[in-house]
Amino acid sequence: MKNGLALLIGLPVLYFAAALLLSVLPTHPSEKNCRPEHKIFVSTNGVHLDIILPVENVDPDLRSQLQLAAGTRFVAFGWGDKEFYIKTPEWSDLTFPVAFRALFLKTETAMHVTSLGRSFNNWKEVEICDGQLHALNNYIDSSFKKNATGELQKLDFPGYTCQDDFYEANGKFTIFFTCNVWANNALKKTGIKTAVWSPFDFGVLHHLP
Repeated sequence: MKNGLALLIGLPVLYFAAALLLSVLPTHPSEKNCRPEHKIFVSTNGVHLDIILPVENVDPDLRSQLQLAAGTRFVAFGWGDKEFYIKTPEWSDLTFPVAFRALFLKTETAMHVTSLGRSFNNWKEVEICDGQLHALNNYIDSSFKKNATGELQKLDFPGYTCQDDFYEANGKFTIFFTCNVWANNALKKTGIKTAVWSPFDFGVLHHLP
């Protein structure tokens, strides 16, 4: 019983200790011999990170399949637990079964796409070059699950507002691969200095300008 109790207490402690340590440790991307001509952004709602691109910088093939609102200037991409996305539009809607499955089981995922008409001051801005933008678009595109003909699979869920939609996504959500790990990996693929691993938003934001 003592061993079981020690394990029950020790595992969360080890998880949070590893998360804090690896959140502080930075990646060391290679020097880019290209001129930064584009800007991307990273935003948080206090828990969850989104990667934001100016609409003209979203890959045209992907953009043509997204149902963007009129007047869209920026597109925010997020990845996460499908059930959590759908059943928890507000934190007050969170239930224990949804939270338990998201934390302790491998669960289905969704891409959350939001049309934005303007930028916000709390966004983190990062300058990148053409090659980096191409790598980021490839990462985002590969996160969408597509049907046999290569089309996105939009979920039969109206979204939180008239400005956002949900699509089927690749990958499983776990405590080791969270929505913020997805965003952190997006920055890694783009060649941007970021955390070695961070399941929390602050670990990623810490390394950005």
